[in-house]
Amino acid sequence: MTARNSTTRRIGLLLRTYGLLGLRLGETISGRLGMEHVDMRALTLIGQAQQDGAPTTVSDLRQRLGLSSGGTTLVLDRLERLGHVRRVRDHRDRRVVRLEVTTEGTRTGHRYFGGLATRLAAVGEDFTEDELATVHRFLEAVVDMTSAHLDDVLADAGAGPGDAR
Repeated sequence: MTARNSTTRRIGLLLRTYGLLGLRLGETISGRLGMEHVDMRALTLIGQAQQDGAPTTVSDLRQRLGLSSGGTTLVLDRLERLGHVRRVRDHRDRRVVRLEVTTEGTRTGHRYFGGLATRLAAVGEDFTEDELATVHRFLEAVVDMTSAHLDDVLADAGAGPGDAR
């Protein structure tokens, strides 16, 4: 095995570990909040879109979660009941329903994830701007690759349990 292959393998293992830790963190926090893990995913997606200045719609969320309309409604009903999200009709097109994280939802996010953001910023201090730019470029490529792989898996409708292709 070449040094490059060894490094790539170690990076892959670290990314897998990071992903598993992220799942465990999300499951732990959603459990403490009385939420399903999919509720946490939805809340995260809504909040991220809101931070990016492009509030998401119910239809967008349904597609990103990979749920049916009914499943998405159940998730949103739970998040509304907990006071984390609200549905807002678009003032230009009343048929469009936009989703917003409430002040309470933001407060809860800061309570559980604020420390993580602080720690991430501290880790970043150990790297130069050029190193961070390289990490950013690498992670963007990893996200794009993973998204493409997910699309491939979703498109393989014939695969099921026991189907080892």
